[in-house]
Amino acid sequence: MYDHVVLVSIDTLRSDVISANPYKLWPGKYPQSTAPKTAVLDDLAAQGAFFPNTISAAPYTAAAHGAIFTGQYPLRNGVHEFYNGRLRSSSVFTYGKRAGRRTFMKVDFPIILGRELGFTRDIDLYLMEQDDEFIDAVAAADSTVACAHFGGVHLPYGFHNLRFGGEDYRAKVAELEAKLPPDVPPLTDQLIESFRDDEDTDLLLRYKQAVNHLYFSGRYDELFQIYLDGVEHFLRSRLEPFLARLTERMTRTGKRMLLVVFADHGHEFDEMTYGHFNSMSEGVLRVPLIVVGDDVEPALHPQRIRTVDIAPTVMELAGIPTPHTGVFDGTSLAAVVRGQAEVPGHLPAVSEAYTSDTKEFVEYQKRQFRGESQGPLRHVLVGQSAHLGDRRIIRRLGRYRQNFDGIEPIDVTVLERFDDRLVPHPDDGDPAELLAMLEDYGRARQPSVDVPVRAEIRDQLRALGYTI
Repeated sequence: MYDHVVLVSIDTLRSDVISANPYKLWPGKYPQSTAPKTAVLDDLAAQGAFFPNTISAAPYTAAAHGAIFTGQYPLRNGVHEFYNGRLRSSSVFTYGKRAGRRTFMKVDFPIILGRELGFTRDIDLYLMEQDDEFIDAVAAADSTVACAHFGGVHLPYGFHNLRFGGEDYRAKVAELEAKLPPDVPPLTDQLIESFRDDEDTDLLLRYKQAVNHLYFSGRYDELFQIYLDGVEHFLRSRLEPFLARLTERMTRTGKRMLLVVFADHGHEFDEMTYGHFNSMSEGVLRVPLIVVGDDVEPALHPQRIRTVDIAPTVMELAGIPTPHTGVFDGTSLAAVVRGQAEVPGHLPAVSEAYTSDTKEFVEYQKRQFRGESQGPLRHVLVGQSAHLGDRRIIRRLGRYRQNFDGIEPIDVTVLERFDDRLVPHPDDGDPAELLAMLEDYGRARQPSVDVPVRAEIRDQLRALGYTI
């Protein structure tokens, strides 16, 4: 039993940037890049159960976190599109609250991890970018289920905003702008994930302008190095001090803490992947999970697991009751974390990517900020992935045009097989079983069919107590 369950979400951290992870993908794709220093995560990986091959259910923040918190795939929990729907399933916070624990959540992206999409439900205290206040709240409580979300690895890489980035952030924007030609096209991607003042917004959009130019110029290696540098800056300047303060306060209280560190998705650049949100890249879908606690057996577990396994695992480790009705799509790996069992081979996984026309999303967000009522944002399914055994299939169904000028439909299917180092290679085998996985998962997405309510059906429903 742990008094405190503290989840730490590092948005946009791909698993293989952690030095302690021996299963790396990025050096083969960006061989000239310099690895970041990741000592704080290396130390945690050595202390705990490290799962470097965890497959995310989606390559963007809202859907990925929904799957992590509920243990259910996005088509079941209500948040599967890039920005639509609301989290409708019970979460780790629901179960913690039922068990009499206080529930806290601190986020860096309140627009996409907030009330609008249902993430504040069952949260007693919701904080925005308030790291110290989060630590104070956890330390003052008798028992908690709490999550601290960090957006510092996300663009603008390493800085998050002017408050955390300071003069280094201003200098980086100036450095990137020096790479721009005088005729750079207007910026289409003006989306924001957090509330910012005028200068902060201006800096973010200028940073994006430079990144967009580098991307559409095909300078993928240069962009990936900027991302790697951002990882190191964030870990050194923000995460390491946060974890040191949290650990010191927990030690003083004498309470037991289960620390669970994970990412929602990774990051990558190539002709099909702009960062992450439109991607089925293995480097984007493969994220780290590190579990640290008194009962945890330190070990490296290379077998594939899924982010939907996090919720049932954490609840069992913490001794928090959950329903016995098969509510989770994932499975508890508590025995593995305690060193009492092995992961039963590579677990099967499914991932999907939806996105929307960038111009439409920008206008939608502007109306949202003005408080105007509107319907759902139009979305397009752009990618699917299924992992089974040592193989996986990728279906790419859409991609952005130059400078995000709309989405064009495509239909590209790729079959891959993983070697002993967990590196994917093209495979010419039979894809039928993997395609069936995607088909079975997609059935949950079918639109509802109107059923005519005849008089006898209405009478039966009324007899059962329904008002119809």
